[in-house]
Amino acid sequence: MVKNKTGGNKSKGLARKNFARKDSSLRMANEEGEIYAQAVKVMGGNIASAIDLNGNSLRVHIRGKFRGRGKRDNFIGPNTWLLVGLHDWQSDKSKMKPDAIKDCDILEVYSESDKTRLKNSVTDINWNTFITNDNKAFSTDKGNTNEDLGFSFMDEATQEYEDIIAASSKTNPNSITEFIIEDDMEINVDDI
Repeated sequence: MVKNKTGGNKSKGLARKNFARKDSSLRMANEEGEIYAQAVKVMGGNIASAIDLNGNSLRVHIRGKFRGRGKRDNFIGPNTWLLVGLHDWQSDKSKMKPDAIKDCDILEVYSESDKTRLKNSVTDINWNTFITNDNKAFSTDKGNTNEDLGFSFMDEATQEYEDIIAASSKTNPNSITEFIIEDDMEINVDDI
């Protein structure tokens, strides 16, 4: 029986054969055919679409090491940085078609902390393509209004108030708009 060294009744929940410590060394592109890529879309199965530093499209094959149980620490989603190895043994499609998509295998998946270590250690590469793609993903406007989507959810009274505000701001933009509620106008709290 396994000796419980960490304590608690759920500490032995993960099998020891599936739990491997990740070494802290950072794998970089050392050999010919190893390039850095950024995942664009996971197609399904073991295929993903990615781009390299030059903006060329790649078809990435996710090896078995990065699927199944190994997926826990190597999750691949949009804007994930990867180290890929190009398939040298396939026929060179780029000679036939210059815009052909190259096939490659994943060699390493970089986490957020690995990204900063990679940018600091490999300074001869321009990372701007990947950084701008990361910034685009995080800068999506979450404050979309109804006008941005092309829908307007309001009743007639609200539309009249917005028209009055728009008209008064066009005629006198520096004045403060005041609304006068007439005595015969009835306000129903349930409608608010």
